[in-house]
Amino acid sequence: MPGFAAVRDLLEELNSAMWPSRAVLNQIADQRSLKNFRGMPLKFIAPDGDETIPLHYETRIAETGEILTRENWHDFFNVLQWLSFPQAKAAISEMHSRLLAMHVGEVKTRSIPRDVLTLFDEGGVIVASSDNTLLDLIRHFQWRTLFVERREEVMRNMHFYLVGHSLLEKMLDPFIGITAKALLVLVDGKFHTLAKPAQIVALDTMAREWLMNTGNLTSTRNLQPLPILGIPNWDARNASPAFYDDTHYFRSGRTKKL
Repeated sequence: MPGFAAVRDLLEELNSAMWPSRAVLNQIADQRSLKNFRGMPLKFIAPDGDETIPLHYETRIAETGEILTRENWHDFFNVLQWLSFPQAKAAISEMHSRLLAMHVGEVKTRSIPRDVLTLFDEGGVIVASSDNTLLDLIRHFQWRTLFVERREEVMRNMHFYLVGHSLLEKMLDPFIGITAKALLVLVDGKFHTLAKPAQIVALDTMAREWLMNTGNLTSTRNLQPLPILGIPNWDARNASPAFYDDTHYFRSGRTKKL
């Protein structure tokens, strides 16, 4: 299924007629020595578990390593992303925790830096390309040039990995309108020769470094909108150039001014 490249191996490992229990997910986390930013082992726990530490969700992850996990697709994909992009996910919880500590009481109303973290966590995609001109086409909303005129180059020189767990949930039943928030990464030509797991590890490290840099969290515009059903082979309809005529989906620019 397109869009699930980063978690496909995990899905195959968990292939079962039954919903994977938290015990099974924790076993995999232990096998992979999954830890938060502060080096504490992570544990997926039930929301109705021990609530003696009344912490914000992200602060709890950063300070105790406990991740509240319900039995639904949204939280399941969150677990898979922790297993696939552990460095980036640890950076997100750590930065949330630091920002919350700086602005005590800021829970319902998020600051811009926390908005950026949340957008990436929920709806992020990492786009890696060895050709910066292709990344520029995303920056400038040149969808037809990117996905039609330079389609072969995109398929040869670009890689798209979904990291947003809400985005993965939406891809179970994709619809016109799904738009990701893209972290654009320039890589060298050797990146394309790496096996998928090695690519993910490299991008995980790059994402962690980007997320830990507070300068990148100053504006949501530092993440680029990307209509992901336009990615070659991610939707059967995009084999036709006419698919990109839908300007409500393939917009020519941002719709809101900051």
